[in-house]
Amino acid sequence: MLKRRDFLKGGIMASLAAISPLNVFADEEGKKKEPKILNFNPEMKYRRLGKTDIYLSAISLGGIGLQTNIAHYVVDHGVNLIHMAHSYKGGHSIKQLAKFLKVKRDSVYIALKANFDNIDEVLDELGTSYVDFLMFPCHDVDRVNDPDDLERFEQYRAQGKVKYLGLTTHDDVKACVRKGLEDGTYLMIMPTLNQPGLQAMQEEMEMAYKKGVGIMAMKTMKGLDEDLESAFLKKVLSNPAVVTVNKAISSFSQFQTYLKAVQEALSYHEDVSLYRYAQQTHHTNCMMCGECRRACPNSNWIPAVLRADEYYRQQVGDTDMAREKFMAIPEARRAGDGCAGCTICDQICPNGITVATRFQKACHNLAKIV
Repeated sequence: MLKRRDFLKGGIMASLAAISPLNVFADEEGKKKEPKILNFNPEMKYRRLGKTDIYLSAISLGGIGLQTNIAHYVVDHGVNLIHMAHSYKGGHSIKQLAKFLKVKRDSVYIALKANFDNIDEVLDELGTSYVDFLMFPCHDVDRVNDPDDLERFEQYRAQGKVKYLGLTTHDDVKACVRKGLEDGTYLMIMPTLNQPGLQAMQEEMEMAYKKGVGIMAMKTMKGLDEDLESAFLKKVLSNPAVVTVNKAISSFSQFQTYLKAVQEALSYHEDVSLYRYAQQTHHTNCMMCGECRRACPNSNWIPAVLRADEYYRQQVGDTDMAREKFMAIPEARRAGDGCAGCTICDQICPNGITVATRFQKACHNLAKIV
């Protein structure tokens, strides 16, 4: 259960505020200067990525379901980062990005999830010779800083095909982020960061800020209505460790709502509204901590199954992706019928979620589309 004093701005920001707020228009000596910002637009806010000369737009574009007309619109309004995976929408999204890059490659940074076998094929498909960030998906703490991943990155960097290394995680998030920060390998880390996740990650956010590692927040707004979406966007961006919030954009009006929120400070009334919502929904809002998976006597990959059903199938509406994610889980690790009478995952969940029931329902839903 969230404590009000810890949730409201003073609690979450206290330790970071003591360090000093982020000032994207100052150099390391504190002297004001005008940075060179890719695709600068005064309507947008930008943040410096660590100690680099890279400034990222506070809103970045998620690649799931990317539409070229939307991409042109948001980039024309100052967005300068797009995150993409080769597998999104069965490969359709990356084809849309390729069309966009034919005319706007010099306006954006590309963050590419490293879930492919051959980067040359992906680059050829995109019509570009390089991507800026290579984001390795790590959903198990033992997978973070995998030597093969690091060797592959160094090889690609030496060939001029990638520039910077990143990590993306939406399972066992807190542990994966901490491990990535402790080893100091990544320039940017992309975690799931919803309301309970933001609360649980206070120490990691402070560590990221101190180490100059940028946080690209994803999956931030599940279940929030439009007003609360804007409020939570402001809250996430009030944390100086966050460089950008990555969001799939489905309409011009949706982007304009977010763009307006970027220009505004989080009000006390909005913060209280977020706190009340968090109190009401904590028992349904999974923060992908991975505790249920670790506690499961059947070693079920519970968060992965829930993500396939509740995120890809329901929220995104991508049945093909949901099926692909579900089938990628070993069959013995997605067997909801083995949960009868077991509630260990319910007992271990820090948010009090009825995990077993949701897991069995997700297995049933996904089995119907396999």
